[in-house]
Formats: sequence, structure tokens, C-alpha cells
Amino acid sequence: MGLLEDIQNAAVDGRSDLGSILRKCKLLASRLGSKPLEDWLVWESNGYPPEVDVPDYRKWSLQIRGHFAGPFGSQVNYVIVPPVCLPEKTREWVENYECRESVTTLEAALAEVKGHNLQLSPPNLQLIVNKRILPQYVCMQAWAEYGPAHLVELLNTVRNRILDFALALGKEQPTLLDAEDGSVKKGAIDASKVTQIFNTTIHGPTQFVGSASTSAFTLNVGKQDIASLQAFLKANGIEENDRADLRSAVQSEPTLSDGQFGPKVSAWITRMMRKAAEGGLAVAGELLVKAVMNYYGLG
Repeated sequence: MGLLEDIQNAAVDGRSDLGSILRKCKLLASRLGSKPLEDWLVWESNGYPPEVDVPDYRKWSLQIRGHFAGPFGSQVNYVIVPPVCLPEKTREWVENYECRESVTTLEAALAEVKGHNLQLSPPNLQLIVNKRILPQYVCMQAWAEYGPAHLVELLNTVRNRILDFALALGKEQPTLLDAEDGSVKKGAIDASKVTQIFNTTIHGPTQFVGSASTSAFTLNVGKQDIASLQAFLKANGIEENDRADLRSAVQSEPTLSDGQFGPKVSAWITRMMRKAAEGGLAVAGELLVKAVMNYYGLG
């Protein structure tokens, strides 16, 4: 099996380690001569340095909470601090948080929190929050937090974009599918073409080979709204038996388990990803994942 085909298969398999997939991609990228691709793989593998802009899928908003102590030993805990109460610089950080950690670090964090929110403790947050919402109370502890669904979506996005890129590369230059890692020589495909594919599949609109761009579809799936989920699937060419399988899966698994999809929903997504990889769907697998996440209220 060639390196490119190995990457495609590993990206489709949701059980495969994403850090290992990135290392395989770095080996391939070193032979293809595309610096944007190499940079992205390095940053996803090692973390994004402060001077580099992070992709949109690594940006989201945070929630600030705090414990407060008041007169006569009174306490109020887990108080939500609205962003409007914060100074401008802190509010900007809360509303536009940029996740810069490596994929490996994020995978470990997601496994450790077991469905609970992840917490951040920036310097001086306690002093910044103090007496801003409860004038008679002193802030004893303050932190920022976000749900594990953000990491689930981030990691899914990286995996899906690797798959998009590998599929597009194989279509552009089919001989790469048969090449073992040592025989993929520089110049096997023009570096500018590699960069073009990279910009389209990873930094541009996500697109599967032989399928329409995800940007062409409107994602309008409501929380626990099975009708809107089914309508979205039907409109995007998902066959009736596959729609029925997902309906049964979400009905038997109405909530997430430790922040993760249940086994039946996960199996359905994996099957759809395989179909997308084989060119059997008219919609990108990443968009199907987002539709299911919207159904669970994670969109």
C-alpha cells in the first residue's frame, strides 16, 4: 500500500490516531515541496505560535465563571460573568478565543475531561472580575471554560480536511496512490498544484473529490429536530435506508456519552465517511458530522 492510500484509509478510520496521521502527512509533504502544506502540518502537530493566525475552526467563544464571598460568610458559586462586564481586551479574548495547542495535546485533553467542560485560568482574571457584577462580594476564584464539543469539532475538521486533501491529490496524480513513501520523489507533481489543492481543501471551502463544496448547502438542522435533520439528509442525496438508520440511532442515543457520539451514531458517521471517500455521496462527510452535531445542540 502506498503512503497516500495509507493516509486516506487512516483518515477515514475514526479510531486511528490523528497525531500519527499528521506525521505520515509530514513525510509525504516533505516530498511534495509545498511550504503552505508543510507549515500547516507542523502547526497542527506542534501547536500554533503566537505570530501565526489560527484557522477559523480553532476559534470560538468562552464563558467566564467565578466563586464569590460576601458579607457574614455568604458565598455564591459558579456565577456566570457576562462578557459585557469585562474590560475590552479581556472581552475580546473571551469572545474570540484562539486555540493554539497541538492536535496531540487536544486529543489527550478531550480524553481526560470525560465530557466535562475544559477550564482556562489566565493571569489576573480573578482581579479583573472582582466586584464587576457583585459589588458587595469579593471574587475568590475565576476561570474561563468551554465545552468538549469544540474539541470534537476541531479534531473532526482536521481529520476531514486531511482526507479531502489526500483524495484530491490522488485524483490529480493517480500514480501517487501506488508510490511507497521512499519513491515519492520531489517533482512527482508540481508544487504549485499541491499548494492549489491545499488551499482548496484545507484553507479554502472544504470539498470532497467528485462532490459539491460544503459551502453550496445550507445547514439548517435544529436541536433534537429529527424532521429538519431528515430533510437535510434527503435534500443532499442521502439514501432512504441510510436516513432510517440515523433516525434509529439518534432515537436510541438521545444524548451524548461523555461528550462523544454514541456507538450507533459513530458507526453511521464512519460509514458515511467511507461512502464520501469512495465518491458515493453528493455532500462532504464533514457537513454530515456538523448536521448531527446541530441535532445534538452542538452547532
